[in-house]
Amino acid sequence: AKKERIVKVDEIMGFSPSESDGAYISRLLIESEGVGSSKLMLVHATLKPGKDPGGMGTHPEPYDEAYYILKGVGKMEFGDDDQAYEVSKNTAIFISAGTPHKITNIGTEDLEFLTIWPLTPAEEGINGVYDERRRLWGTNFRKV
Repeated sequence: AKKERIVKVDEIMGFSPSESDGAYISRLLIESEGVGSSKLMLVHATLKPGKDPGGMGTHPEPYDEAYYILKGVGKMEFGDDDQAYEVSKNTAIFISAGTPHKITNIGTEDLEFLTIWPLTPAEEGINGVYDERRRLWGTNFRKV
């Protein structure tokens, strides 16, 4: 089957991990199954006001990660830094591999952001949301 090249957020089914109770919605836009990308993963994330995706996340080498805020206001925390950072629209955030991190929506509207990964995780345990979606759906790329 021909792989997608153009992916619209509204056409991708949102996945909410069980621990987030609907507060966090992940839409996998670019990865190995939908577009055939072996070197890049792009996720559109929506976080409800007052919520976080579920504690500090950590991804091992070589999984550096970047966030890009599209809408809303968040608080970004890193496990190796006592300071919390306010982040909002048009802000990029770099998370080096192995760094615990958490984003919380501190605004009154949805916080929307992109998460950018250097490659699609091939093995379990790198990204819990990715693993749970695959277990429940049998795939990570599903259109509405």
